[in-house]
Amino acid sequence: MEQYQTIIIGGGAAGLMAAITYARQKKSSQGLLIIEKNPSIGRKITVTGNRRCNLTNINTTPDKYYGENTKCLYNIFNRFSYKDTITFFENLGVRLKTEEGGRIFPITNQATTILDSLTKEIAQLKIRTKTEEYVIKLIQKNKNWEITTDKNIYQSKHIILSTGGKSYPRLGSSSEGFEFAQHLGHRIIEPKPALVPLELSGNWFHKLQGVQSNVEIIIVTQGKTIATRTGELLFTHYGISGPMILDLSRLIINCLHKENNAVFINFFPDYNTESLKQLLTTLWQKHPQKIFSNSLLGFLTKRLRYVLAHELKVEETTCVNQISKKELYRIAERLTHWIIKIKKTRSFKESMITAGGIAMDEINIKTMESLKAKGLYFAGEILDIDGISGGYNLQFAWSTGYLAGLQL
Repeated sequence: MEQYQTIIIGGGAAGLMAAITYARQKKSSQGLLIIEKNPSIGRKITVTGNRRCNLTNINTTPDKYYGENTKCLYNIFNRFSYKDTITFFENLGVRLKTEEGGRIFPITNQATTILDSLTKEIAQLKIRTKTEEYVIKLIQKNKNWEITTDKNIYQSKHIILSTGGKSYPRLGSSSEGFEFAQHLGHRIIEPKPALVPLELSGNWFHKLQGVQSNVEIIIVTQGKTIATRTGELLFTHYGISGPMILDLSRLIINCLHKENNAVFINFFPDYNTESLKQLLTTLWQKHPQKIFSNSLLGFLTKRLRYVLAHELKVEETTCVNQISKKELYRIAERLTHWIIKIKKTRSFKESMITAGGIAMDEINIKTMESLKAKGLYFAGEILDIDGISGGYNLQFAWSTGYLAGLQL
């Protein structure tokens, strides 16, 4: 049985930050081990931010996150903020830049730059890592922890569990971290895909596969508009996707099974029903002989015009001077409030992050130590916190990894 002071299970963003923080404060990596089941550490980092690694955001605040207890983020980000993340990587020699929306990227536009800087620091600090080793069992014995893997048995005083969520299963993500935590008495908020495309009911969108359009999404719950967002919408063979939909997916799914809920597309985001009616009236008076779909030229793509016209039950040969005022109002109302029926999210295979996880009310948020089992710490995506896209989820991983590594 190999003996260690601290074992980190999971060599992703949170685990690597925890290891570096631990070794720096101890001024030694003696007694520290990272166990990673993948062939190499930090694999998921290389696919983040479209492989450019959006490592944090200058607008990081708790309101960018979901979970049962997001108030804990005030303490967590006060202890390790986006500014600390920037300083950390700049001190590793990484040059950074700020892009639209406060997103921070390496100036190389390569996610491998971030991973290379971390692996170089791991090597510099002589932190021991064991890859391609799968943890099978985690139990507490005589105030120590016993870890059984497919290759060995270890004993350690402290454990940091940073195994991530269930997203990106092709990169090794699975549910074992949640299972370990649950077995040790922790409450698990059901893990669900987040930052994920949505499947729609119906078939009208099938003809629009690959079409992108600038639209407004409107989410209504119990008769009240709770969110609106304007951006690029991508139609797929199963429904809708694109950065805006990924960000709204968590909110949409939360509202999905509640009463009096609806999700609308406004295909004319600069107009409401009344102003669109006035616009169309003006355009149609100038060009009364135009057929309906051509009258929307300049606003919508060709395929979108024809599909929407068909769904509105307007004949292809109908000239706009044949459309009554009542019919005009119906068209304007539909085009600004096009209801869509959400069937479900796509699977974890297509999600960027996992919603749900270990309940934060069972964690000491100053140290990230379990309130259920002494010597057990958590960091990163395994916890019940998930953010919108834009570097927020990696910031949570860096912050919680830092706090866990600092306390040991």
